[in-house]
Amino acid sequence: MASLSGRTPPALRAVLTEWPLISAPMAEGLTGASRAAVQRNLAWMEDRELISEVTGQGRFRMWCMAA
Repeated sequence: MASLSGRTPPALRAVLTEWPLISAPMAEGLTGASRAAVQRNLAWMEDRELISEVTGQGRFRMWCMAA
C-alpha cells in the first residue's frame, strides 16, 4: 500500500485491523473519507488480494483482511 498517496489508505488499513468485517458506509464513517475514495481503495486492495469480499453480493458488501 506504500505506493498509494493520501490519507484514505492508511485510515482504511487501521479500520481493517480494528474491525473483522467492514462495509463501505462503515469505512466511510470511520475514516472520514468520501464514499468514492473508500470504494476506490477497497477495490485496489481487493485486486491485490489484501482484503476479501465475503458477501458475494453486488450491494451491501462486506470485506475482511485476506487470510
